[in-house]
Amino acid sequence: MVVFDNSVFCLALHPDARPPAGVDRAKDRIEHLLETLREQKEQVIIPAPVLAEFLVFAGADGPQYLTKIRESSVLRVEPFDERAAIELADMEIKARQIGNKRGPVPEDTDWQKVKFDRQIVAVAKVHGASVIYSNDPHIKAHAKDSAIPVISIGELPTPPAQQMKLKELSNVTQNEPEAGQLSGSGSGPAENQAGAQGAKSENPKGESS
Repeated sequence: MVVFDNSVFCLALHPDARPPAGVDRAKDRIEHLLETLREQKEQVIIPAPVLAEFLVFAGADGPQYLTKIRESSVLRVEPFDERAAIELADMEIKARQIGNKRGPVPEDTDWQKVKFDRQIVAVAKVHGASVIYSNDPHIKAHAKDSAIPVISIGELPTPPAQQMKLKELSNVTQNEPEAGQLSGSGSGPAENQAGAQGAKSENPKGESS
């Protein structure tokens, strides 16, 4: 069982998602990861907060993506439920006990983002995820406190050369979008901005306790 956050999930599903700066062949790496997970019959958990963030990015194409996710044998959406809420509360209580409710992230981190990221880690923990795939250093910091490894996109292996040749040949002969991709509407924000915008809009005037 593994978990994708939005920085990875967008690149896995949406052709308009922008890869992180400084990472070459980011989408190839994620496609290779998905193929490896399929071969291993591994399940990919998409926490409900990640799905919400992705649907903001997908815009008008959201319903089509929901259908694709539901039909996938690899992807599985999991809610932020009672068990996850208990886990998140435990994370915050421990952080407050050591004098900083934000825990391992910088003190100027938006409080809504802290809560959002902890929801993702809490869902991962209650489902026994072996790893979280994420490019977000805040997710990595929270996950470390919960003893869950985090792997970034740049740490993923690139596909073998032979696999890439077959993929390029297939793209030329078929002249159509790759399997698993839908055209983007362009109505949502950029992938690397969606989470921050969503978090700030929830609490524009200050923090809740």
